[in-house]
Amino acid sequence: MNNLKKVGLTALATTLVTSASVAGELTVTGSAALSYTGLSTAADTNPWAQGNSIKFNGGGDLDNGMTVSVYYELDHGFNTFDDYNLKLGMGDNGTLSFSGASSSGSGVDKLKDIVPNAYSPVYEATDSTDSGLIDASGNNQTGQWGYDVSVAGFDLSASYNPKGTAAGTKGGAETGYAVKYSGLMDGLTLSAGYFDDGTEAENDTYGIEYTMGSVTAAYQMTKVDYEAQASTDQDATHYGISIAINEELSVSAGRQEIEFSGAAEDEVNSGFGASYTMGSISMSGGFNKLENVGGSDSAGDVEATIFAISFAF
Repeated sequence: MNNLKKVGLTALATTLVTSASVAGELTVTGSAALSYTGLSTAADTNPWAQGNSIKFNGGGDLDNGMTVSVYYELDHGFNTFDDYNLKLGMGDNGTLSFSGASSSGSGVDKLKDIVPNAYSPVYEATDSTDSGLIDASGNNQTGQWGYDVSVAGFDLSASYNPKGTAAGTKGGAETGYAVKYSGLMDGLTLSAGYFDDGTEAENDTYGIEYTMGSVTAAYQMTKVDYEAQASTDQDATHYGISIAINEELSVSAGRQEIEFSGAAEDEVNSGFGASYTMGSISMSGGFNKLENVGGSDSAGDVEATIFAISFAF
């Protein structure tokens, strides 16, 4: 999006580093957005909605060679900042971050879904539950610490939340780890991740992504292993391809299959999408289909037709 306003700031940094002066900049971005979500199971629901989001990005260089940045997003009626984080850049020693609410980006957030898409993942819009992902059992980003660093061709990321999603009822801190390696050959990236949300589940994922020119393809396997025997474990495979037709137009297609332990059928999510940008106007659309939700052989299919248009200014 284009900048609405830029404000030059010079202040004393009192967070993370004391008595270190910082000259920085605050950038505010916004857009006018309109979306359409037509569900086969919600024919009586108005499919049209207007987007509302204002984003604030700030940061600068500290006089000790480090950098500090902050991010806030104001939406949902503009009465609360529901996504925000703080980051301390330490050069070759990596980046330390703290997620105030729902915007970590570290640990398994790096590998939640590596499959490319031109608009929306195949599991979105059809229902409210995103199964078959490494954080399907938890991953509370509010109050979460993160650390990211690149070493010898490896991109390493970790996250830690002392009071995870299940805290207070099932207990447990949440820890997540992710690693990416792209040193084998040009365009090829290998990845692996692990997530433990205390006493709820231990999850892992492995993936491969390859880019050649304007084409990117990826394949990912994820296992969600609940500790309670009564819970339903998940084994998922997710794959897809995205093609940049030109600088303005991209298209994609993908498929996700999820095996639930003890279930009669595999859940299947499939879909395709496209996006087109012309100056400050962006248009995106697609079609997603959900079959055998939760592994049920009696559940009806759900089809979602999705479209969005936004105007940046």
